[in-house]
Amino acid sequence: MFLLSYHLDATHLVVELGETVDLDNESAIEREIIRLLPCCGPRALIVDIRTPLLTPRALGLLLRVRGLSEERGVSTAVVAGYDTAREVLGAAGLHRVLRVASTLPGAELRSRGCRPEPEASRNGKSGDRRSALPAARAPKGPLGPYADTSRPRFPGEH
Repeated sequence: MFLLSYHLDATHLVVELGETVDLDNESAIEREIIRLLPCCGPRALIVDIRTPLLTPRALGLLLRVRGLSEERGVSTAVVAGYDTAREVLGAAGLHRVLRVASTLPGAELRSRGCRPEPEASRNGKSGDRRSALPAARAPKGPLGPYADTSRPRFPGEH
């Protein structure tokens, strides 16, 4: 099994997962990803999912890899470029656990503990990151990857 991997910078290792994970290749993919994580290596692992199909085996693999990398002190983030892959991860409730982003720069930010961009900035509307907010208009409240997990969520409310 050969996975394409590269260093984004000194602290981020990117592993591209370009095939559907199934019974035949699951253990080989897991061994390869873990082999790429030396004990003193990068501080963040980014798994770039290059396929729209996420099987239950792929979800289990991602969770195991996250657990093993966290044991080594390496944070994990996932890039899911396809809408269907993000929907599967969202339906499984893994967006926050796996720090899912739709782009590689977004995953890099998530691996550092940054919150995902607000919906307005993704659509390029006013208030996006490029038009920096003055300190008086900056959002109030806790920041971080799990800051908004304790607030109740209701369908249709933002």
